[in-house]
Amino acid sequence: MCNGDYVASHYVLFYGFNLFRTSMSEWVTLFTIVLIGWVVAREVISTLIRVQRSTSVGQQVYESGPAAHLAKQGTPTMGGIAFPIAAVVAAAYLTAEYHYDSRLLLMVGLVASVAAIGFVDDYLSIKRRTSLGLRARSKMLLLIIVAAVAAHGFLDGTATDCAYSLTTGNDQWWFGRLLYLPISWYYILAIAAVVGCANAVNLTDGVDGLAGSVALPPLVVLSFLDGGGIGIAVATAVVVFLFYNRYPAKVFMGDTGSLTLGALLAFLAIKEHLLLFLPLLGIVFVVEALSVIAQVISFKLTGKRIFKMSPLHHHFELSGWSEQRVTRTFALVSLFAAVVFCAIVYYSNVRMPGT
Repeated sequence: MCNGDYVASHYVLFYGFNLFRTSMSEWVTLFTIVLIGWVVAREVISTLIRVQRSTSVGQQVYESGPAAHLAKQGTPTMGGIAFPIAAVVAAAYLTAEYHYDSRLLLMVGLVASVAAIGFVDDYLSIKRRTSLGLRARSKMLLLIIVAAVAAHGFLDGTATDCAYSLTTGNDQWWFGRLLYLPISWYYILAIAAVVGCANAVNLTDGVDGLAGSVALPPLVVLSFLDGGGIGIAVATAVVVFLFYNRYPAKVFMGDTGSLTLGALLAFLAIKEHLLLFLPLLGIVFVVEALSVIAQVISFKLTGKRIFKMSPLHHHFELSGWSEQRVTRTFALVSLFAAVVFCAIVYYSNVRMPGT
């Protein structure tokens, strides 16, 4: 679905899924992947809502959260299970339609692994009828293991990748050039990206429509640069999910969805050598995570809180913002960051010699 172009020894030109160089067969593939994501998400989410309502199970709301959120108790959850299912079905289609691709299968295996961690966390929460599922240490350890596998699996680049050629994973794209990272730094950065991004999206998932709306712009950008199909299927599933998750939410994504989305963003960034730009693409998630860290440090050192409540979206809620306003504002910031990144890619491509 894509082709990369190696320009010079230190220059890399991004193409991804090029709309102006796309054959009819590639358009059919793209349409099929979008259709897979749409149908899978619609069927899975609608079935999940129906089953959970009939069995009277659902989301367990944090008692320490905003009082207004207590009304959400019992809302169907785990809607994010549609994301890994869409990824698996899309991977099966691409493998059957084209050929065996180890990197495609690695990607879908990683997505499924993170989703399994989130699923167990959600299942335990529902079963125990408490907001607590897996222990934080257990969840963190499992995420680190998956992150290490991802870092190692995407370490060796090949000439068939969409955004680069003849490079290794510890070469990171930086304004059109490849910036070499020592292998130890690469592993630390890649593992931190997966674990940090998964947890940051999980923290952001606290207002109707928020996590999905914020994750969608960077996911679409990274998916089209990657061109592999998995991200596109998941992005389509997110769009469908948002129809059910917009205020007032009929279903929540749960840790199954939030961990999957965060980890997938990091996986794509690792695969496409964009770890250094992930903080820009995920700027909202970075700020949300930092607000929690700052709140905890401030309270422990001074006994005072910086925000009315963390993560940051709760601070704005308690300041009088409606959930819709919080979601709309944060999503626009995420969209702006994605546009800025696209402008950087375009400018870097244009200014390269011989292009």
